[in-house]
Amino acid sequence: MLNQKRLSRNEVTLVFMVLSFVYIYPLVHADYAYIDDNWRALHQAQDAWRNQGRILLEVLHRFLTFTGGTTNIFPLPLLMSVFALALAMTRLTLWYFARPCIFSCLVVLPVLCNPFFLGNLTYQFDGPGMVFAVVAIIYALTCGVEHAICRSLVSALLIAVSLSLYQPTLTLFVGLAIVEYVCGVKNRMSTREALSLVAQRIAQLIVGCLIYALTAYQMAVDRRGDFSVFDAGWFEVAGQKLFFAMEQVYLLINSGAIFFTVFLLVGAALAFVFFMRNIFDMKGGVASKFIVAVLYLLGPLILLLSIPGVMLFLAEPNLDARTYFGFSAVLIFILFLNYEGLGRVFSAARWVLVIPILFMFAFCYAYGQVIIAKKELEMAMAQYIAKDIVSEGALKSIPVFYLVGARTGGNWLPRGHDAMSYMPVLRYILSSSNVLLHPQFFPRLGINNVVGGHRDAFNKLVASGSVGLPILDTKYYWVYVASDAGYIVMKEIHDSENYNDNP
Repeated sequence: MLNQKRLSRNEVTLVFMVLSFVYIYPLVHADYAYIDDNWRALHQAQDAWRNQGRILLEVLHRFLTFTGGTTNIFPLPLLMSVFALALAMTRLTLWYFARPCIFSCLVVLPVLCNPFFLGNLTYQFDGPGMVFAVVAIIYALTCGVEHAICRSLVSALLIAVSLSLYQPTLTLFVGLAIVEYVCGVKNRMSTREALSLVAQRIAQLIVGCLIYALTAYQMAVDRRGDFSVFDAGWFEVAGQKLFFAMEQVYLLINSGAIFFTVFLLVGAALAFVFFMRNIFDMKGGVASKFIVAVLYLLGPLILLLSIPGVMLFLAEPNLDARTYFGFSAVLIFILFLNYEGLGRVFSAARWVLVIPILFMFAFCYAYGQVIIAKKELEMAMAQYIAKDIVSEGALKSIPVFYLVGARTGGNWLPRGHDAMSYMPVLRYILSSSNVLLHPQFFPRLGINNVVGGHRDAFNKLVASGSVGLPILDTKYYWVYVASDAGYIVMKEIHDSENYNDNP
Protein backbone atom coordinates (compact mmCIF):
# COMPACT_ATOMS: atom_id res chain seq x y z
CA MET A 1 0.00 0.00 0.00
CA LEU A 2 1.13 3.54 -0.76
CA ASN A 3 0.75 4.64 2.84
CA GLN A 4 3.02 1.79 3.97
CA LYS A 5 5.74 2.61 1.43
CA ARG A 6 9.18 2.80 2.96
CA LEU A 7 10.42 6.39 2.92
CA SER A 8 14.00 7.44 2.28
CA ARG A 9 15.75 9.89 4.61
CA ASN A 10 15.09 12.76 2.19
CA GLU A 11 11.42 11.85 1.94
CA VAL A 12 11.08 11.73 5.73
CA THR A 13 12.74 15.15 5.94
CA LEU A 14 10.36 16.53 3.31
CA VAL A 15 7.35 15.24 5.25
CA PHE A 16 8.54 16.93 8.44
CA MET A 17 9.41 20.18 6.71
CA VAL A 18 5.98 20.48 5.07
CA LEU A 19 4.03 19.53 8.20
CA SER A 20 6.20 21.68 10.48
CA PHE A 21 5.84 24.86 8.44
CA VAL A 22 2.10 24.32 8.04
CA TYR A 23 1.87 23.87 11.80
CA ILE A 24 3.66 27.09 12.74
CA TYR A 25 1.90 29.23 10.12
CA PRO A 26 -0.74 30.58 12.58
CA LEU A 27 2.00 31.81 14.92
CA VAL A 28 3.90 33.54 12.14
CA HIS A 29 0.68 35.04 10.81
CA ALA A 30 -0.36 36.34 14.25
CA ASP A 31 3.02 38.07 14.83
CA TYR A 32 2.14 38.41 18.52
CA ALA A 33 4.49 39.92 21.14
CA TYR A 34 4.21 37.38 23.94
CA ILE A 35 5.08 38.36 27.55
CA ASP A 36 8.85 39.08 27.54
CA ASP A 37 8.83 40.01 23.84
CA ASN A 38 7.42 43.43 24.70
CA TRP A 39 10.44 44.57 26.68
CA ARG A 40 13.08 42.60 24.81
CA ALA A 41 12.00 44.40 21.62
CA LEU A 42 13.03 47.68 23.28
CA HIS A 43 16.54 46.34 23.97
CA GLN A 44 15.85 45.96 27.70
CA ALA A 45 17.11 42.38 27.88
CA GLN A 46 20.53 43.33 29.27
CA ASP A 47 21.95 40.18 30.90
CA ALA A 48 18.58 38.50 31.57
CA TRP A 49 19.37 35.30 29.66
CA ARG A 50 22.82 34.73 31.12
CA ASN A 51 21.48 35.57 34.58
CA GLN A 52 19.14 32.60 34.16
CA GLY A 53 21.96 30.29 33.11
CA ARG A 54 20.94 30.48 29.43
CA ILE A 55 24.08 32.07 28.02
CA LEU A 56 23.87 30.18 24.71
CA LEU A 57 20.50 31.78 24.02
CA GLU A 58 22.19 35.18 24.21
CA VAL A 59 25.01 33.96 21.95
CA LEU A 60 22.50 32.45 19.51
CA HIS A 61 20.49 35.65 19.24
CA ARG A 62 23.57 37.81 18.69
CA PHE A 63 24.77 35.39 16.03
CA LEU A 64 21.45 35.41 14.17
CA THR A 65 20.99 39.20 14.29
CA PHE A 66 24.65 40.24 13.77
CA THR A 67 24.17 42.72 16.63
CA GLY A 68 25.02 43.04 20.28
CA GLY A 69 21.41 43.83 21.19
CA THR A 70 18.01 42.19 20.99
CA THR A 71 16.98 43.21 17.50
CA ASN A 72 13.67 41.63 16.52
CA ILE A 73 14.01 39.70 13.26
CA PHE A 74 10.93 37.50 13.74
CA PRO A 75 9.99 35.16 12.10
CA LEU A 76 13.42 34.31 10.61
CA PRO A 77 14.83 32.68 13.81
CA LEU A 78 11.67 30.61 14.24
CA LEU A 79 11.79 29.41 10.63
CA MET A 80 15.46 28.47 10.97
CA SER A 81 14.93 26.62 14.24
CA VAL A 82 11.91 24.71 12.90
CA PHE A 83 13.95 23.69 9.84
CA ALA A 84 16.62 22.34 12.23
CA LEU A 85 13.90 20.55 14.21
CA ALA A 86 12.59 18.92 11.02
CA LEU A 87 16.07 17.49 10.46
CA ALA A 88 16.22 16.35 14.08
CA MET A 89 12.80 14.66 13.87
CA THR A 90 14.01 12.87 10.74
CA ARG A 91 16.94 11.55 12.74
CA LEU A 92 14.68 10.46 15.61
CA THR A 93 12.30 8.69 13.22
CA LEU A 94 15.14 6.68 11.70
CA TRP A 95 16.37 5.95 15.24
CA TYR A 96 13.05 4.39 16.27
CA PHE A 97 12.01 2.81 12.97
CA ALA A 98 14.19 0.68 10.69
CA ARG A 99 11.70 1.01 7.81
CA PRO A 100 9.92 4.34 8.29
CA CYS A 101 6.65 5.11 6.50
CA ILE A 102 4.40 8.14 6.59
CA PHE A 103 2.79 6.92 9.82
CA SER A 104 6.21 6.63 11.48
CA CYS A 105 6.59 10.36 10.90
CA LEU A 106 3.23 10.99 12.59
CA VAL A 107 4.46 9.14 15.68
CA VAL A 108 7.43 11.50 16.09
CA LEU A 109 5.61 14.70 15.08
CA PRO A 110 4.48 15.55 18.67
CA VAL A 111 8.06 16.67 19.33
CA LEU A 112 6.80 19.85 17.66
CA CYS A 113 3.03 19.45 17.88
CA ASN A 114 2.84 19.19 21.67
CA PRO A 115 -0.06 21.57 22.53
CA PHE A 116 1.82 22.81 25.59
CA PHE A 117 4.75 23.76 23.35
CA LEU A 118 2.70 26.47 21.64
CA GLY A 119 3.56 29.03 24.28
CA ASN A 120 7.27 28.41 23.66
CA LEU A 121 6.83 28.82 19.92
CA THR A 122 4.92 32.07 20.45
CA TYR A 123 7.94 33.79 22.02
CA GLN A 124 9.60 35.81 19.28
CA PHE A 125 12.91 36.06 21.16
CA ASP A 126 13.05 33.01 23.47
CA GLY A 127 11.10 30.62 21.24
CA PRO A 128 13.76 29.77 18.62
CA GLY A 129 16.30 29.06 21.36
CA MET A 130 13.84 26.67 23.02
CA VAL A 131 13.38 24.86 19.69
CA PHE A 132 17.16 24.57 19.24
CA ALA A 133 17.31 23.18 22.79
CA VAL A 134 14.94 20.40 21.70
CA VAL A 135 17.13 19.81 18.63
CA ALA A 136 20.17 19.38 20.88
CA ILE A 137 18.28 16.86 23.03
CA ILE A 138 17.31 14.77 20.01
CA TYR A 139 20.88 14.76 18.69
CA ALA A 140 22.08 13.78 22.17
CA LEU A 141 19.77 10.77 22.12
CA THR A 142 20.58 9.74 18.55
CA CYS A 143 24.32 10.32 18.64
CA GLY A 144 25.86 7.70 16.37
CA VAL A 145 29.49 7.80 17.47
CA GLU A 146 30.68 4.19 17.51
CA HIS A 147 32.91 4.27 20.60
CA ALA A 148 30.70 4.09 23.71
CA ILE A 149 32.71 6.52 25.86
CA CYS A 150 33.07 9.08 23.08
CA ARG A 151 29.39 8.70 22.25
CA SER A 152 28.42 9.33 25.86
CA LEU A 153 30.66 12.40 26.10
CA VAL A 154 29.21 13.89 22.91
CA SER A 155 25.67 13.22 24.15
CA ALA A 156 26.49 14.76 27.53
CA LEU A 157 27.89 17.85 25.84
CA LEU A 158 24.73 18.21 23.75
CA ILE A 159 22.62 17.90 26.90
CA ALA A 160 24.68 20.72 28.44
CA VAL A 161 24.09 22.79 25.29
CA SER A 162 20.35 22.22 25.61
CA LEU A 163 20.38 23.23 29.27
CA SER A 164 22.28 26.40 28.35
CA LEU A 165 19.41 27.28 26.03
CA TYR A 166 16.44 26.22 28.19
CA GLN A 167 16.69 23.99 31.25
CA PRO A 168 13.26 22.24 31.26
CA THR A 169 14.15 20.40 28.03
CA LEU A 170 16.07 17.94 30.22
CA THR A 171 12.86 15.99 30.84
CA LEU A 172 12.41 15.44 27.11
CA PHE A 173 15.66 13.45 27.05
CA VAL A 174 14.33 11.22 29.83
CA GLY A 175 11.01 10.70 28.05
CA LEU A 176 12.52 9.92 24.66
CA ALA A 177 14.97 7.51 26.30
CA ILE A 178 12.00 5.62 27.80
CA VAL A 179 10.40 5.32 24.35
CA GLU A 180 13.76 4.04 23.10
CA TYR A 181 13.84 1.44 25.88
CA VAL A 182 10.32 0.21 25.09
CA CYS A 183 11.31 0.04 21.43
CA GLY A 184 14.29 -2.12 22.42
CA VAL A 185 12.04 -4.50 24.35
CA LYS A 186 9.68 -4.66 21.38
CA ASN A 187 12.65 -5.61 19.18
CA ARG A 188 13.77 -8.25 21.70
CA MET A 189 17.27 -6.89 22.27
CA SER A 190 19.29 -8.83 24.83
CA THR A 191 18.88 -7.94 28.50
CA ARG A 192 22.55 -6.99 28.60
CA GLU A 193 22.04 -4.49 25.78
CA ALA A 194 18.90 -3.11 27.40
CA LEU A 195 20.51 -2.56 30.80
CA SER A 196 23.66 -1.17 29.18
CA LEU A 197 21.50 1.30 27.28
CA VAL A 198 19.81 2.45 30.49
CA ALA A 199 23.19 2.85 32.22
CA GLN A 200 24.55 4.89 29.31
CA ARG A 201 21.53 7.22 29.29
CA ILE A 202 21.80 7.79 33.03
CA ALA A 203 25.52 8.49 32.72
CA GLN A 204 24.95 10.90 29.84
CA LEU A 205 22.29 12.70 31.85
CA ILE A 206 24.52 13.07 34.93
CA VAL A 207 27.62 14.14 33.01
CA GLY A 208 25.62 16.58 30.91
CA CYS A 209 24.19 18.20 34.03
CA LEU A 210 27.67 18.39 35.58
CA ILE A 211 29.09 20.09 32.48
CA TYR A 212 26.26 22.61 32.59
CA ALA A 213 26.65 23.16 36.36
CA LEU A 214 30.36 23.90 35.92
CA THR A 215 29.90 26.23 32.95
CA ALA A 216 26.77 28.22 32.03
CA TYR A 217 25.08 27.71 35.40
CA GLN A 218 27.94 29.59 37.07
CA MET A 219 26.58 32.78 35.48
CA ALA A 220 23.08 32.29 36.87
CA VAL A 221 22.02 34.79 39.53
CA ASP A 222 18.25 34.54 39.00
CA ARG A 223 16.75 32.66 41.94
CA ARG A 224 13.96 31.11 39.84
CA GLY A 225 16.23 28.13 39.15
CA ASP A 226 16.99 27.36 42.79
CA PHE A 227 16.20 23.86 43.99
CA SER A 228 13.48 23.52 46.59
CA VAL A 229 14.46 22.33 50.06
CA PHE A 230 14.17 18.56 50.28
CA ASP A 231 12.27 18.02 53.51
CA ALA A 232 8.95 16.61 54.66
CA GLY A 233 7.11 19.47 52.97
CA TRP A 234 8.72 18.82 49.61
CA PHE A 235 6.52 15.82 48.85
CA GLU A 236 3.37 17.86 49.45
CA VAL A 237 4.53 20.72 47.19
CA ALA A 238 5.73 18.34 44.47
CA GLY A 239 2.47 16.42 44.71
CA GLN A 240 0.48 19.62 44.27
CA LYS A 241 2.50 20.54 41.19
CA LEU A 242 2.03 17.09 39.71
CA PHE A 243 -1.71 17.13 40.39
CA PHE A 244 -1.99 20.59 38.84
CA ALA A 245 -0.10 19.43 35.73
CA MET A 246 -2.39 16.41 35.37
CA GLU A 247 -5.42 18.72 35.61
CA GLN A 248 -4.12 20.80 32.71
CA VAL A 249 -3.48 17.68 30.64
CA TYR A 250 -7.02 16.52 31.38
CA LEU A 251 -8.35 19.84 30.05
CA LEU A 252 -7.07 18.82 26.61
CA ILE A 253 -9.71 16.10 26.48
CA ASN A 254 -12.73 18.16 25.43
CA SER A 255 -16.06 16.68 24.38
CA GLY A 256 -14.94 16.25 20.79
CA ALA A 257 -11.77 14.38 21.70
CA ILE A 258 -13.01 11.89 24.31
CA PHE A 259 -13.64 8.97 21.97
CA PHE A 260 -10.31 8.89 20.16
CA THR A 261 -8.44 9.70 23.39
CA VAL A 262 -9.93 6.65 25.12
CA PHE A 263 -9.27 4.56 22.00
CA LEU A 264 -5.60 5.59 21.89
CA LEU A 265 -5.08 5.05 25.62
CA VAL A 266 -6.66 1.59 25.54
CA GLY A 267 -4.70 0.70 22.41
CA ALA A 268 -1.45 1.87 24.01
CA ALA A 269 -2.16 -0.08 27.20
CA LEU A 270 -2.87 -3.30 25.29
CA ALA A 271 0.25 -2.92 23.16
CA PHE A 272 2.35 -2.15 26.25
CA VAL A 273 1.21 -5.37 27.91
CA PHE A 274 1.61 -7.35 24.67
CA PHE A 275 5.24 -6.24 24.18
CA MET A 276 6.06 -6.99 27.80
CA ARG A 277 5.84 -10.65 26.85
CA ASN A 278 8.95 -10.15 24.72
CA ILE A 279 11.03 -9.88 27.90
CA PHE A 280 10.69 -13.65 28.34
CA ASP A 281 12.20 -14.13 24.87
CA MET A 282 15.11 -11.76 25.41
CA LYS A 283 18.55 -13.29 25.67
CA GLY A 284 19.76 -13.14 29.30
CA GLY A 285 19.42 -14.61 32.78
CA VAL A 286 16.36 -14.61 35.03
CA ALA A 287 17.71 -11.85 37.27
CA SER A 288 18.47 -9.54 34.36
CA LYS A 289 15.03 -10.20 32.84
CA PHE A 290 13.45 -9.30 36.16
CA ILE A 291 15.33 -5.98 36.26
CA VAL A 292 14.37 -5.27 32.64
CA ALA A 293 10.72 -5.97 33.49
CA VAL A 294 10.79 -3.66 36.52
CA LEU A 295 12.29 -0.84 34.46
CA TYR A 296 9.75 -1.51 31.72
CA LEU A 297 6.86 -1.16 34.19
CA LEU A 298 8.37 2.01 35.67
CA GLY A 299 8.48 3.63 32.24
CA PRO A 300 4.88 4.98 32.14
CA LEU A 301 5.18 6.33 35.70
CA ILE A 302 8.41 8.18 34.90
CA LEU A 303 6.77 9.56 31.76
CA LEU A 304 3.94 11.01 33.82
CA LEU A 305 6.43 12.58 36.23
CA SER A 306 8.32 14.01 33.26
CA ILE A 307 5.36 16.22 32.27
CA PRO A 308 6.12 18.80 35.00
CA GLY A 309 9.63 17.32 35.04
CA VAL A 310 12.38 19.37 36.67
CA MET A 311 9.79 21.87 37.93
CA LEU A 312 8.97 19.35 40.67
CA PHE A 313 12.42 19.98 42.12
CA LEU A 314 12.59 23.76 41.76
CA ALA A 315 11.44 26.40 44.22
CA GLU A 316 9.73 28.30 41.38
CA PRO A 317 5.99 28.16 42.29
CA ASN A 318 4.68 28.93 38.79
CA LEU A 319 4.03 25.93 36.59
CA ASP A 320 3.50 27.34 33.10
CA ALA A 321 2.60 25.27 30.06
CA ARG A 322 5.91 26.10 28.39
CA THR A 323 7.76 23.81 30.84
CA TYR A 324 5.82 20.67 29.82
CA PHE A 325 8.39 19.29 27.40
CA GLY A 326 7.87 15.82 28.82
CA PHE A 327 4.35 15.75 27.38
CA SER A 328 5.86 15.44 23.90
CA ALA A 329 7.44 12.15 24.96
CA VAL A 330 4.12 10.98 26.46
CA LEU A 331 2.37 11.61 23.15
CA ILE A 332 5.14 9.85 21.19
CA PHE A 333 4.93 6.91 23.62
CA ILE A 334 1.16 6.57 23.11
CA LEU A 335 1.34 6.94 19.33
CA PHE A 336 4.30 4.54 19.08
CA LEU A 337 2.44 1.80 20.95
CA ASN A 338 -0.67 2.33 18.82
CA TYR A 339 1.45 2.33 15.65
CA GLU A 340 2.98 -1.01 16.55
CA GLY A 341 -0.21 -2.52 17.96
CA LEU A 342 -2.47 -1.48 15.09
CA GLY A 343 0.12 -2.60 12.57
CA ARG A 344 -0.05 -6.12 13.96
CA VAL A 345 -3.85 -6.22 13.73
CA PHE A 346 -4.30 -4.54 10.34
CA SER A 347 -1.76 -2.26 8.72
CA ALA A 348 -4.40 0.10 7.29
CA ALA A 349 -5.66 0.68 10.85
CA ARG A 350 -2.67 2.97 11.32
CA TRP A 351 -4.73 5.64 9.55
CA VAL A 352 -6.24 6.19 13.02
CA LEU A 353 -3.04 8.06 13.92
CA VAL A 354 -4.09 10.84 11.55
CA ILE A 355 -6.90 11.83 13.94
CA PRO A 356 -4.75 12.95 16.92
CA ILE A 357 -2.42 14.78 14.52
CA LEU A 358 -5.39 16.63 13.01
CA PHE A 359 -6.47 17.52 16.54
CA MET A 360 -3.04 19.00 17.28
CA PHE A 361 -3.14 21.07 14.10
CA ALA A 362 -6.70 22.25 14.78
CA PHE A 363 -5.68 23.18 18.31
CA CYS A 364 -2.72 25.18 17.01
CA TYR A 365 -4.87 27.09 14.53
CA ALA A 366 -7.46 27.82 17.23
CA TYR A 367 -4.64 29.14 19.43
CA GLY A 368 -3.48 31.32 16.54
CA GLN A 369 -6.91 32.95 16.41
CA VAL A 370 -6.88 33.48 20.18
CA ILE A 371 -3.54 35.32 20.16
CA ILE A 372 -4.76 37.47 17.26
CA ALA A 373 -7.79 38.37 19.39
CA LYS A 374 -5.47 39.12 22.30
CA LYS A 375 -3.29 41.31 20.11
CA GLU A 376 -6.31 43.27 18.85
CA LEU A 377 -7.65 43.86 22.38
CA GLU A 378 -4.24 45.03 23.59
CA MET A 379 -4.04 47.42 20.66
CA ALA A 380 -7.51 48.79 21.43
CA MET A 381 -6.69 49.29 25.13
CA ALA A 382 -3.42 51.01 24.29
CA GLN A 383 -5.18 53.29 21.80
CA TYR A 384 -7.78 54.30 24.39
CA ILE A 385 -5.03 55.33 26.80
CA ALA A 386 -2.81 56.90 24.14
CA LYS A 387 -5.69 59.10 22.93
CA ASP A 388 -6.24 60.40 26.47
CA ILE A 389 -2.54 61.08 26.98
CA VAL A 390 -2.12 63.09 23.79
CA SER A 391 -5.48 64.90 23.90
CA GLU A 392 -6.21 65.63 27.57
CA GLY A 393 -4.75 69.02 28.48
CA ALA A 394 -3.77 68.04 32.04
CA LEU A 395 -1.80 65.03 30.79
CA LYS A 396 0.13 66.42 27.84
CA SER A 397 3.01 67.78 29.90
CA ILE A 398 3.39 64.81 32.30
CA PRO A 399 6.97 63.48 31.84
CA VAL A 400 6.27 59.88 32.87
CA PHE A 401 3.28 57.62 33.41
CA TYR A 402 3.33 54.50 35.57
CA LEU A 403 1.08 51.69 34.35
CA VAL A 404 -0.40 49.77 37.31
CA GLY A 405 -1.96 46.55 36.07
CA ALA A 406 -5.11 44.88 37.35
CA ARG A 407 -4.81 42.05 39.86
CA THR A 408 -7.00 39.78 37.73
CA GLY A 409 -8.46 39.60 34.25
CA GLY A 410 -5.16 39.41 32.41
CA ASN A 411 -6.68 37.03 29.89
CA TRP A 412 -10.19 38.47 29.77
CA LEU A 413 -10.85 38.03 26.08
CA PRO A 414 -14.41 38.32 24.71
CA ARG A 415 -13.48 37.36 21.16
CA GLY A 416 -11.63 34.28 22.39
CA HIS A 417 -14.32 33.18 24.83
CA ASP A 418 -15.93 30.64 22.52
CA ALA A 419 -12.65 28.92 21.64
CA MET A 420 -11.49 28.87 25.26
CA SER A 421 -14.84 27.43 26.36
CA TYR A 422 -14.53 24.45 24.02
CA MET A 423 -10.74 24.18 24.50
CA PRO A 424 -10.23 25.43 28.09
CA VAL A 425 -6.52 24.64 28.13
CA LEU A 426 -6.04 27.49 25.63
CA ARG A 427 -6.39 29.97 28.50
CA TYR A 428 -3.69 28.16 30.45
CA ILE A 429 -1.32 28.14 27.47
CA LEU A 430 -1.95 31.86 26.96
CA SER A 431 -0.45 32.14 30.49
CA SER A 432 -1.44 34.20 33.52
CA SER A 433 1.87 36.06 33.06
CA ASN A 434 0.49 37.44 29.82
CA VAL A 435 -1.25 40.47 31.34
CA LEU A 436 -3.81 42.56 29.48
CA LEU A 437 -1.40 45.34 28.55
CA HIS A 438 2.35 45.78 28.92
CA PRO A 439 3.82 49.29 29.28
CA GLN A 440 6.33 48.47 26.54
CA PHE A 441 3.41 48.22 24.11
CA PHE A 442 2.97 52.01 23.90
CA PRO A 443 6.06 52.97 21.83
CA ARG A 444 4.39 51.46 18.76
CA LEU A 445 1.71 54.17 19.23
CA GLY A 446 4.24 56.96 19.62
CA ILE A 447 3.93 57.08 23.42
CA ASN A 448 7.41 56.74 24.87
CA ASN A 449 6.89 57.70 28.51
CA VAL A 450 4.74 54.87 29.92
CA VAL A 451 6.69 52.56 32.24
CA GLY A 452 5.81 49.76 34.62
CA GLY A 453 4.38 50.70 38.00
CA HIS A 454 3.66 48.80 41.21
CA ARG A 455 0.31 48.73 42.94
CA ASP A 456 1.88 48.73 46.41
CA ALA A 457 3.80 51.93 45.64
CA PHE A 458 0.65 53.54 44.26
CA ASN A 459 -1.39 52.51 47.30
CA LYS A 460 1.21 54.13 49.58
CA LEU A 461 0.83 57.38 47.67
CA VAL A 462 -2.92 57.18 48.05
CA ALA A 463 -2.62 56.49 51.78
CA SER A 464 -0.27 59.46 52.25
CA GLY A 465 -2.64 61.81 50.44
CA SER A 466 -0.20 62.43 47.57
CA VAL A 467 -2.82 61.32 45.04
CA GLY A 468 -6.18 63.03 44.77
CA LEU A 469 -9.18 62.30 42.61
CA PRO A 470 -8.54 60.77 39.18
CA ILE A 471 -8.12 63.12 36.25
CA LEU A 472 -9.88 60.52 34.09
CA ASP A 473 -12.27 57.76 35.05
CA THR A 474 -13.04 55.41 32.13
CA LYS A 475 -14.55 51.95 31.90
CA TYR A 476 -11.20 50.18 32.02
CA TYR A 477 -8.81 52.50 33.87
CA TRP A 478 -8.25 55.60 36.00
CA VAL A 479 -5.58 58.22 35.35
CA TYR A 480 -4.16 60.02 38.39
CA VAL A 481 -1.55 62.75 38.66
CA ALA A 482 0.80 62.99 41.61
CA SER A 483 3.64 65.51 41.63
CA ASP A 484 5.38 65.22 38.24
CA ALA A 485 4.13 61.74 37.38
CA GLY A 486 0.95 60.19 36.09
CA TYR A 487 -0.52 56.86 37.13
CA ILE A 488 -2.60 54.74 34.77
CA VAL A 489 -4.39 52.29 37.04
CA MET A 490 -6.19 49.46 35.29
CA LYS A 491 -9.54 48.45 36.76
CA GLU A 492 -10.62 44.94 37.58
CA ILE A 493 -12.81 43.67 34.75
CA HIS A 494 -16.03 42.10 35.97
CA ASP A 495 -17.97 42.18 32.70
CA SER A 496 -19.04 38.87 31.21
CA GLU A 497 -16.62 37.57 28.64
CA ASN A 498 -19.44 35.80 26.82
CA TYR A 499 -21.12 38.02 24.22
CA ASN A 500 -24.13 35.67 24.18
CA ASP A 501 -24.98 36.55 27.79
CA ASN A 502 -26.50 39.79 26.50
CA PRO A 503 -30.32 39.79 26.56
